Amino acid sequence: MRLDGIAKEFGDRIHFLCVYIKEAHPTDGSQSPANIDDDVLFTQPTTEDERAEVAAACMLRFNFSFPMVLDDMTDEVGTAYMAMPERLYVLDGDGRVVWKCGLGPHLFDPDGFEETIKKLAGS
Repeated sequence: MRLDGIAKEFGDRIHFLCVYIKEAHPTDGSQSPANIDDDVLFTQPTTEDERAEVAAACMLRFNFSFPMVLDDMTDEVGTAYMAMPERLYVLDGDGRVVWKCGLGPHLFDPDGFEETIKKLAGS
């Protein structure tokens, strides 16, 4: 996956982190045809343990080289960063947002993400 390649290239200078938020296309909600085709079929987790199980399946599927953490069950991070269904953010050393893409998957912007990472890394 492209994001993992970026993380591997710049991980010695930039800290990468994935936050697993509320399931975007649960089987008990608005299911995505792509998820059906890819056999990504999960109900919406209702406990932290259930959310951790789905996040673990995601980590196994994509084999990210960077850590993943869980949003809490009130979806504090997902709400604060308007991350649903997926979004890329870059924060500076002081925790300020210096770049964000539009909502994925249609406005997911790995090119802009990589350009920003390169600038922050001094490349």
